[in-house]
Amino acid sequence: MILSKRAWFIVGCMMIVPPVFSSNTAGVHGPNVNPNDTSIQLRIALSPADNDNQVDNWAYRFHAQHSLNDKVRVRLTTQFRDRGDFQYDYLRGELLYNFKKATGSSKWSSAVRFDFRTRRGGRAEDFATHWVNQWSLANGYRARALLVGNLQFGPNRTSNDVGLSTRFSLSKKMEAGYRLGAQLFNSYGRLGSFGSFDDQNHQFGPFVAGKLGGLKYQARWLFGLSDGSRNNNIEVRFNKSF
Repeated sequence: MILSKRAWFIVGCMMIVPPVFSSNTAGVHGPNVNPNDTSIQLRIALSPADNDNQVDNWAYRFHAQHSLNDKVRVRLTTQFRDRGDFQYDYLRGELLYNFKKATGSSKWSSAVRFDFRTRRGGRAEDFATHWVNQWSLANGYRARALLVGNLQFGPNRTSNDVGLSTRFSLSKKMEAGYRLGAQLFNSYGRLGSFGSFDDQNHQFGPFVAGKLGGLKYQARWLFGLSDGSRNNNIEVRFNKSF
């Protein structure tokens, strides 16, 4: 009953969900915190033009993170983009709190993450809340599910409604040490104006993750499932711990 109340409280606190951009650098991240984690990560994403009227969209994201203990992690993220010209995109601060760990017979762990993002130019600032869940299953399988909510604020906001999105992944750790899986991203829009499926942004595709020497890596290819999504999105990321 306590967990149920806590879960409903988190859902009720959902304030903002960042939209899934054409060049998707978002992740289906987990809830667990390594108390010894101090690391940096680079993500590079490409969403090729679908026709001659579009341009290739590139995104370059860098973040640095540090765990304060085995429950709390902070991160600073900045992103740049190239849609015909290279420019600064946003700066974001994040705080993740791992309130439920998988212990004993329980395979479920959960966390809540709060994001504050300030954007380039006249775009609105936003605040986001992620409810992050993970299930460690048998035979190396792992499932993740995220519910993200968003709310714009400041003089440049274009909506007072809450935005909603979800993210899912299912993967398996192979005997060779790398992980294979698939990810699903769904951006529904704002409450009261979700529109049809093809008006929304839905992407799905495979990924592989592992280690190369002292670096962790992930590579994925997402395919657009709706008319509101680019047909293809390719992303690679590299993580270095200290």
